Amino acid sequence: MQIKKIHLKDYKRFTELEIIEIPENARLVVLVGPNGSGKSSVFDAFISKSLALINNYSLLDNYEGYYEKVVRGRSLREIANRIQIEFHGNDTVDMKTAFQVRSAYRNEADFRIEQFQAARKSNEFPRVQRIIDIDSAVSKNFQLLAGKGLDDLFSSARRDMTIGEYRQQALGELHDAMRKLFTAPELLLQDFGAMKSGAFRFSKGMANDFHYKNLSGGEKAAFDILLDVFVKREETPNAVFCIDEPELHVAPGLQGRLIATILKLLPPKTQLWVATHSIGVVREAYRIQQEEPDEVTFLDFSNHNFDNAVTIKPSHPNRAFWENIYAITLDDLASLVAPHRIILCEGNADSIDQSFDAKCYNKIFEDEFPETLFISRGGSNEVVKSKHLKVIIKQIAEATEIFAVIDRDDMTDVERQQKIAEKTHVLRRRELEDYLYDPKVISTFLRSHGFDEMSVDKILDERRNLLANQQGPENIKDITRDLFEKIRQITELRTLGNSRVEFALQYLVPALRQTQEVYNELKEDVFGTIK
Repeated sequence: MQIKKIHLKDYKRFTELEIIEIPENARLVVLVGPNGSGKSSVFDAFISKSLALINNYSLLDNYEGYYEKVVRGRSLREIANRIQIEFHGNDTVDMKTAFQVRSAYRNEADFRIEQFQAARKSNEFPRVQRIIDIDSAVSKNFQLLAGKGLDDLFSSARRDMTIGEYRQQALGELHDAMRKLFTAPELLLQDFGAMKSGAFRFSKGMANDFHYKNLSGGEKAAFDILLDVFVKREETPNAVFCIDEPELHVAPGLQGRLIATILKLLPPKTQLWVATHSIGVVREAYRIQQEEPDEVTFLDFSNHNFDNAVTIKPSHPNRAFWENIYAITLDDLASLVAPHRIILCEGNADSIDQSFDAKCYNKIFEDEFPETLFISRGGSNEVVKSKHLKVIIKQIAEATEIFAVIDRDDMTDVERQQKIAEKTHVLRRRELEDYLYDPKVISTFLRSHGFDEMSVDKILDERRNLLANQQGPENIKDITRDLFEKIRQITELRTLGNSRVEFALQYLVPALRQTQEVYNELKEDVFGTIK
């Protein structure tokens, strides 16, 4: 099942929250945002909706003040009526079994099962009634697996099947998942019975019969989640799986791999929701999105006032998104995170006008190249000669790629090609303004604001006249101040900003991004053959 839309009213953190436009093919939905922003409350809403449909279920004794933003003592059914969840497709959804939710409080350091009994299956009743509840699952899953193993061996398995063959058949996919996750040393579940010990036993490196209680906290945390997904995927193959902070106790290097491995274990039509603060999880989700753009959705809960009505749509992981993620996860260390690519461009970072190029470039390419940062370094000669800065950056961040892009100005074709041969990227037009004030970009801007062809032609005529009245070679930059005033007079728009700089940043940059022909030309000039 895939969730399409969520609407919560007066529920926990939210006065009114809508989450919309979740793609039908989204297999992984990643909720990001700072502590207290309401990510876990969405999972609580899933649980509440399920509990409300269970006959004779009443709220916990200490529910008061937990489910409602303003406490009114309503019943669970009344609270659940303010939770609306819409799914893609026309199939009827059984809300009692629609969700498999794991809370963040997953810690079962040791267990021993001395008497086996039929374990309650997860699709009979939600494991936790609130997202703040303790969520011990390892021992329950041990009983489920052990019981299933006994039942299979005595009733379902082939008569000639060996124990080794059955282990491979029953645990093969779990072993594959563990091999991908635990590599140094390799950690594998030996079997799901180990009846005499009443607990799981593992092989770890050269050791065998390694008891569950001797695993590290991180190994237990990762194994717990993998095991739970492995067991529950057959019981509820159409459920939406939700994990609150899957990265807890797991080393940063494993966090991303854990999410990828979980996705591999889940059936293709199953949707996985995670609420996270982990850079590793988000970066792995982003990697998957680059390979399968429709399969991953990011929902950003940052910078919203949930005392008001809020609508959240999927976020594109552009540079602003990553800066926010780094600020959430690293706090004061966020400024030390180096981008993958730094491009030195013209302009003086100490002046608002002179850092114009860097601001424009960063905004133009923030979606397609989110981990590229443009930095102003003065005039073209200063940019080209900034070798000392490149050396410093390389020493600080060895993996960061660095190069320069400069305006063409009055270069001949031969001079431009020589600069390019020297590893400096050179615009094919005179300067950045030639792209921003391109007739196609101006037309895109005007049409997006509802102006007809007559108004478009009138402004483009003004552009041609201003250029024709110049002395010497055509230079679009010299007429931008007058052209900005003409646009303001003819359109009578009052929100264009107080200067041509703000006008270009707020209006022409978005229009350029939408004008594919001009955007592609500028991208090729700036990035060359980089993909």
